[in-house]
Parts: sequence; C-alpha cells; structure tokens
Amino acid sequence: MIREDKKAKTLKGLQALRNIGPATAEKLYSIGIKTPDQLKRSDPKKLYNQLKEKCGGQLDKCVLYQLQGAVSDIPWPECKDLADD
Repeated sequence: MIREDKKAKTLKGLQALRNIGPATAEKLYSIGIKTPDQLKRSDPKKLYNQLKEKCGGQLDKCVLYQLQGAVSDIPWPECKDLADD
C-alpha cells in the first residue's frame, strides 16, 4: 500500500507539468522519470526514443511535442516546429 501511495504521488507530481497527463506520466515512470525536475533536465528527443522503444517502436509524434512542451513550459502545439527533426 505504501509503495502504491508513493507511485500515485510521483505520478501526480509529473502531471503538475504542462502537457503531462496520466498516461504520459505513467509512461515516464516506466522509464525511470520520477520527478518534474528530472524530466526538465532531460532531452525530450531521447525520452521520446526511450518511450518509443518501450512501446514496441510505435508512439505518436505528439508525445514528443508533449515532452518538449513540458521541458520548455509551453503548450505542446507550439512545439511542433521545435521538435521536428
């Protein structure tokens, strides 16, 4: 029970960031991202690639925009030009 409470608190902390909802928070948690500060210090493209690999190679490009927006604290639609390769 304590472990579940800690995970729920961790997920809620990640969701406090712009663009990060429950599903994305859960995905980030699964690759070891546990704090907003940890996410903000990360490279969104590297995180996206880790998540994509974890999801079997298929992951919507919007997730990359979400991560870029979370790191930059801007709405994800504004990240499309920033995140494009």
